[in-house]
Amino acid sequence: MVEVTLEDIAVSGEDGARFLVLLKAPKGELLPIVIDALQAVSIATGRQAEPPERPLTHDLLLSMLGMLDATVAKVEVTDLVDGTYYAMVVLERHGVRFDVDARPSDALALAVRAKCPIFVAEHVLEASGLSDDVGGSGGFEA
Repeated sequence: MVEVTLEDIAVSGEDGARFLVLLKAPKGELLPIVIDALQAVSIATGRQAEPPERPLTHDLLLSMLGMLDATVAKVEVTDLVDGTYYAMVVLERHGVRFDVDARPSDALALAVRAKCPIFVAEHVLEASGLSDDVGGSGGFEA
């Protein structure tokens, strides 16, 4: 696994109906993942310093996890199968680890709120990451 940062959210396509979340690896590779407008708003809202007036779904989930004394330890983009990314939210509660299957967009929306690390499997980054010198296939759906 390679630790990445959530670099940006960009509009994808001329109609502006699709968005890309861009994950950046330490060596500069970018992993673009296509997300919808609602997920883009949720991730962007989670990155803001000031929380929304009323909790969004991911805020609610994080609050519930806190009430259950569980934390989001990290999120992982684990696989790419037939153009679809797979992710895992890694929870910890009293020293016990729980791996929860998730869409990458949901996992990232939780990660920005929990301020936890984000990881990408090396084979996923190699298969679809973009760098300055080598282009990947990129732009698959979350």
